[in-house]
Formats: sequence, structure tokens, C-alpha cells
Amino acid sequence: MPNKLLALVALACLNGAPVRAADTANVYDTLLAMKAHTVVQVAVKETGTIALLKGDKPVTLFAPTDAAFRALGAATVQKLATDREALKALIRAHLVTGKYTTEELTPLDGKELRSLADAGLKVEVTKDGVRVGGAKLVVTNVQCSNGVIHVIDAVLK
Repeated sequence: MPNKLLALVALACLNGAPVRAADTANVYDTLLAMKAHTVVQVAVKETGTIALLKGDKPVTLFAPTDAAFRALGAATVQKLATDREALKALIRAHLVTGKYTTEELTPLDGKELRSLADAGLKVEVTKDGVRVGGAKLVVTNVQCSNGVIHVIDAVLK
């Protein structure tokens, strides 16, 4: 299944066409198949968020890259590694109930989405693309059976 999933995601990126949700894994399994997201993968496991990402309710995950976490600095990453509640809040800050593709985000320009951490994530449509909570969506619309993942270039706070 992971090889099929990677092939479908790669094909979608090359074609620019979305992969049908029925052909994809859930948000959690899709996240596990993504490279450069080991920090988020471990954080999801450590905070007990797996069930949420595998659930039937649609979710949107704004997934920061490992480089985005490194940009926080070693002291901040160390604090997150030792404070499970802070880490859980951080992961929930990157999750929104509902499936929001870029097509659904674009009309929300200037408005806010509510994260599962109850933080406002302002949506901004710029000439460079879409930003959510100040982070740029660098890979968009990774379709999952129960939602969508957008790769972002910063950690949301």
C-alpha cells in the first residue's frame, strides 16, 4: 500500500491533478509515507493524536517540515521534546476540522480558521500562493481518505 500511495501522490504532483480520496490512505498513514516530516510523525505518536488522524471526521493537517522545526532552535525543540502537553498543543495548532483544499482556502482570504488548539489561523492569498497562520503552503492538496495535508514552511504557534 505505501508504494501505491507514494506513486499516486507523485503522479498527482506531476500532473497537477488531485488524487481521488478513495484511492488514498488516511491522514496519519499518508503522513507516515511523507519524507522530511519525521518530527511531526513522532509528535503525533507521542501525543496520542493518531486516532484523530485516522478517524472518520475530515481534518486538514498543515504539516511543517523538519527544516521548519530546526528553524525554531535547539532549545525550543528540546523543550517540546520534554513537555508532552506543549507538544500536544503544538500538533493541535496544525490541525483544523474539515477538509480545506487550496480551492476552499482561497475564498477565505483575510478570514481565520480555528485550529484544534482553538487558535486563529489567518488565511492569506498572495502572489506567492496561500499562507495559513503566516506559513506558506509549499506542497498543497495531498489528498487523504479523511482529509488533506498541506506542507508548510514554518511551525505554527
